[in-house]
Amino acid sequence: MASFADIRAALRARTAVEPPAPWRGRPMRIGGITAVGFAPGTDLLVVLSHNGVGVIDPFTAQTLGRSDDDDTYGDHYPVAVAGIGPVAGIRIPLAGLWGGGLRTFTPDGWRVVVIAPDWPGEKVALIPPGAPGPDEAPESALIIHDDDPIRAAGFSDSGRVLVVATSRLHLWTR
Repeated sequence: MASFADIRAALRARTAVEPPAPWRGRPMRIGGITAVGFAPGTDLLVVLSHNGVGVIDPFTAQTLGRSDDDDTYGDHYPVAVAGIGPVAGIRIPLAGLWGGGLRTFTPDGWRVVVIAPDWPGEKVALIPPGAPGPDEAPESALIIHDDDPIRAAGFSDSGRVLVVATSRLHLWTR
């Protein structure tokens, strides 16, 4: 078994690559992100930023709803927001600067983990179904992000959308 120092060194050496098929990157230009969440039972992504709240269809990269106002005023640690546009009337759980969480696995076995071989620097590893995790096989870890501090990383309920939120948005669909 490898030592902790060996695992850290192997993970430290890994650089970011694009996820393998069937994943496809969806470029998005959204900045100032504080938290993200998926509307329950959908693949629609809700993005909370310093400028308000938006609803995005990750498959088309279209913004389906946008508001400068959100209902988090006075909540210093928001982990949920009221939906707008196509998800109006639904409370959306968030993950971001103030906590919360997204799904870290898909129904068919993909997993995503945030690792910190050089804390506070973080990386995001995508693990295919049946593959060992970065702690078991660091030399084969599929690092998909190793840049900005991670605010959230996870999948939609269906497992067809993967998001990594930093101060910017990184999306992949399948």
